[in-house]
Amino acid sequence: MEQPANRVGIVALSSIVPPVEFGIGVDVLRAAGFAVTVHPQVLAQHWLHAGDDQTRAGALMDYAHDPSFDVIWCARGGYGAAKTLPILDRLTSERGIPPRKLLVGYSDVTVLHEFVRQRWNWSTLHAVMPAAANFGLLPPGDWQSTVGAVMQSSTLHWPWANRPLRWLTPPPQQAVEAPLIGGNLSLWQTLAGTPHAPRRRPHILFLEDLSEKFYRIDRMMTHVEQSGLLDTCAAIVLGDFTDCADESQTCVAEGVNPQTFPNPTQAPRQPLRRTYQFEEMLREVFTTLGERRGLPIAIGLPVGHGPNFAPLPVGARYQLGVDGVLHLKEWDWLATVSVEATNR
Repeated sequence: MEQPANRVGIVALSSIVPPVEFGIGVDVLRAAGFAVTVHPQVLAQHWLHAGDDQTRAGALMDYAHDPSFDVIWCARGGYGAAKTLPILDRLTSERGIPPRKLLVGYSDVTVLHEFVRQRWNWSTLHAVMPAAANFGLLPPGDWQSTVGAVMQSSTLHWPWANRPLRWLTPPPQQAVEAPLIGGNLSLWQTLAGTPHAPRRRPHILFLEDLSEKFYRIDRMMTHVEQSGLLDTCAAIVLGDFTDCADESQTCVAEGVNPQTFPNPTQAPRQPLRRTYQFEEMLREVFTTLGERRGLPIAIGLPVGHGPNFAPLPVGARYQLGVDGVLHLKEWDWLATVSVEATNR
């Protein structure tokens, strides 16, 4: 009987890691049965990051080549992972492609998922990270499925299995089957026009985000479309867009005498336009995009920055049914497990 994949090495390629929260998270992982080793780099600090670019990239490469680990779990997201990609390219040329492992994380880790998937042929899992303050407080289903996915459990159940998504566009005439890629929208957009952009192959695109104003979501999706990143996209599924809202804009109130207020900033003000609601943003940004391109788009995947934290294999092959149900068809990390059983 094969042993569960529980040997975890932790690195940090993004923002500075809060030590107390991280220590609690490591204890949670160990209590769940993981054998955890933390790279000394994790608590380093340079500028906004957990060590300088070279140090962060080197830590990932160290553990990537270390046979002691099955899984590389990122300590946290934040900002900075994209700065390590050219260094990782160079280190790959110098040291070779590391043996296949699983990379776990989300948010800023989106760019690393795409890198290790394309360059190293690794498996990737969009999932929570131990430096998060709520790491030990996740909904039981989300946490149990995360542990089960990493450990290749034969009793694994995905929280999103058999949970229909809501179509923002007319559903496709037949089921869409393709690899699912993507992650955080703002990170996905930054890959456009770089050597690390996703390859132009048929895919289902998954997107989620946190604390973005509506104009920024609109701008990012405009860039994603105009850059060609949707040219081979077969469907889009949206997860949580946590704390995303419109901004309120004001202007000098009509009827104000300019001579009374020579400084316009001191004059009475009124709304410049009405403030839009989330559903209106979805219609304007995503529904119009889908209808313009003939691209089916659905929302409701319980994945993202909260309130839902379900794990999601990225790079795996899925079927998105006409009924909106997302069905995992094949994930190389679960090669020894019945994937069909995990969809029940």
